[in-house]
Amino acid sequence: MRFKLERFAVKDIVFLAIMAALLFLCSAVAMPLMTITLFGLRNLATAIFYGLFATIALMKVRKPGAMSLLGFFNAAILIMMSPVMFVTTASSAILAEIVSIALFKTYENNKAVTASACLMMPFSLPFTAVFSVIMNGVSFAEVLNFSWLVCLTCVGTIVLSFLGGFLGRKIGKELKKAGKLK
Repeated sequence: MRFKLERFAVKDIVFLAIMAALLFLCSAVAMPLMTITLFGLRNLATAIFYGLFATIALMKVRKPGAMSLLGFFNAAILIMMSPVMFVTTASSAILAEIVSIALFKTYENNKAVTASACLMMPFSLPFTAVFSVIMNGVSFAEVLNFSWLVCLTCVGTIVLSFLGGFLGRKIGKELKKAGKLK
């Protein structure tokens, strides 16, 4: 099976932009956590929403590049708060899509949709660590301070991201049955 690029219709782009806006609204739950310096806590708080909305978006727009567009649209909203969040979100979406497309070649398979959506937040963790070091002028040892809590936030991010992806797939199937997600 060869990798095939498809054009995006205007309705696809609009749907991805709406999903990015919904994702932003729901993940605003992490805003009060911005003052807490525990690594991975913000990723943990938003992981379920990224998994959920990205899965639903990819179930509707099953074209290579859809995850990157969703990530870019979401990152474009986040750039107003922090350029670091822009780079982290866009980079992790692109990386998740590259891995998913490399493994599955297309989004026609539900496993590819779920994999791409669920990998975005776990892939944001390394970018978050690098930017924490650069932006805060601290060492990796300081970023990973309280290592058992950091491990907990990282594992929690992965678990909640996949939980959100599976919930998104379940909701997406129901929306398809109802004719709302064609």
